[in-house]
Order: sequence, then structure tokens, then C-alpha cells
Amino acid sequence: MTLEQGDLILEILKKVQSDVASIKREQASQGVRLAAIEDHQRGIMTSIYGMQSDISDLKTRVDRIEVRLGLTDTEH
Repeated sequence: MTLEQGDLILEILKKVQSDVASIKREQASQGVRLAAIEDHQRGIMTSIYGMQSDISDLKTRVDRIEVRLGLTDTEH
């Protein structure tokens, strides 16, 4: 292998190394973004579960009010 060929291969390997480092940085950035999205999704799910609980409590209260007022159907 001549010196010129060795230099060419070295330059190619340096470029590959640079590209791999860039990909690693981008992957780390994507990991941080994914973690933020997952945290946000957990917050949304917590809010939804809270709303479902509130709706269930309201339904129970409405059912009791209907019973007291005699507004219930026999099929209900």
C-alpha cells in the first residue's frame, strides 16, 4: 500500500468516525426527547384517570338523586 492510499483510507476512516459520533449525539438527543414525551404522556394519563374518577363520582351522586326523587326506571 502506498503512502497516498494510506492517507486516502485514513481520511475515509476519519469521516466515518465523525459520522458515527454525529449519529451518537443525535441518538442521545432523541433519547432525551423521548423521555420528555413519555413524562408528558404519563401526566396526561394521570389527568384522564382523575377525570374518570370524578365522572364516576358524579354519576353515583346523580343516581342517588334520581332514587330520592323517584326518577329511576325499573330497567336501570
